[in-house]
Amino acid sequence: MQVHSLQKCLEQTDWDIILGYTHRVRALPLLCGSSGLATDCIEALSNSPSSTESIFPNLRSVGLQAPTAKIALLVRHLANPKLTRISCQFTALNLGTAIATFGERCPYVTDFHVLEWTHADTASGLICCWQNLCSVRCFNVGLNADALLHLSRLHYLRYVVFKVHDSVIDRIHTTLSPASTLTFPTLNVLRLNSDYLTPIRRLFRHFHTPEVHDLSVSLDARPTAPDLMSFFVSLQEACTHTSLNKLSLNVYPYGNNEPNGIPLSPYYVTFDLLRPLAIFVNIKDIKLNIPCSMDLNERELLLLASSWPHLEKFKVGKDHGWLASSAITPGGFLQLLEICRSLKVLSFMFDCRGYTEIPQGHPWRGLSMPKDAYIHLLDSPIEEESIEALSVFFHVAPYPDFSLITNFRHSERPKELCDLYSDRWEQVRSLSFDLWKKKRNLKRSLETRSSR
Repeated sequence: MQVHSLQKCLEQTDWDIILGYTHRVRALPLLCGSSGLATDCIEALSNSPSSTESIFPNLRSVGLQAPTAKIALLVRHLANPKLTRISCQFTALNLGTAIATFGERCPYVTDFHVLEWTHADTASGLICCWQNLCSVRCFNVGLNADALLHLSRLHYLRYVVFKVHDSVIDRIHTTLSPASTLTFPTLNVLRLNSDYLTPIRRLFRHFHTPEVHDLSVSLDARPTAPDLMSFFVSLQEACTHTSLNKLSLNVYPYGNNEPNGIPLSPYYVTFDLLRPLAIFVNIKDIKLNIPCSMDLNERELLLLASSWPHLEKFKVGKDHGWLASSAITPGGFLQLLEICRSLKVLSFMFDCRGYTEIPQGHPWRGLSMPKDAYIHLLDSPIEEESIEALSVFFHVAPYPDFSLITNFRHSERPKELCDLYSDRWEQVRSLSFDLWKKKRNLKRSLETRSSR
């Protein structure tokens, strides 16, 4: 980066030119730690002869990228009553009074975004200064109990992200009476991350989010089956049954062990584990990326689906596979499409054993999937005799946007057998596309003739 320095002291005519431009500035989205300015430039800009406290009096948005002590002189002069959006990334340094100036001079902040901020209490203190917050995104930053209590009282808050620690839950527990909850009346999107699921599960004992429709949880360690069950049950109290329509749980574990080196105890995601989610009747998107396999048979999947008629995406077990006993037959797949007419993303194991008879008429009985739909076939064996029949079965889909994607990464079968199955599914996909293309061309030809 080129660093600019002063060649001479700034005179009034120089300041007139500078202020003529800075008054027009509405956003400084990428203000880096050094800003490309030498120390003498930063000191000069921080001591403007203007009567205003900020040389950017109309600044609405500021983004600090890895700010340093060097830029602290300038940061405090960016604050003004018109500033509504503040973002700060990778702050390992406490900028002290420089950052605190935003809380004192910027009463109308609506969007506050921070990432990897070492001094979480500073971020929490700023949050407590603002009454008009709409979006608070503190990625990997743990807010304290005072900040959470403050956020729960705001009437414009729509979007919240923060990291959950047990110590915060302990503080909330001692502050509130056992029967009390923190109600976020207008919150729509809630994204939480934590080392373990336990703190988040405890948090939901004190949270009530009646308007949340999008809930996302990210963990560093795989939860136990009882913790996962307790978490799903806690959602029934925290979230309104008709409001929640998107649920995402992502686990990024330390290899095959917990952080303390203890091996992970194996378990499967079963119908009993998922059953508490059936109460959310308007759910559209379910993503559970947990490092364990699925044990969910066709009957159980259809039973869950009957509670989710608006389901669009079901990505459960996509990266870790399903047990062979959990496979869905072609007939079961059609039943699922009848129940969930908007379904467009599905991960499952396909049981096509013995499916060798060429379907007659419309194989899907008039059913269809959206144009952008796709299917993940997880570790699905396929016989040579089934290739033609399955290509006819799938050709009704709106190709080329409809894809058959096989996933054998977690298969216990020999690699040669996995490769053989992948080749056969590729033949199904290719033949299905050819059939669809012929059908499309014939339809176009008939439409052209009828229009003459």
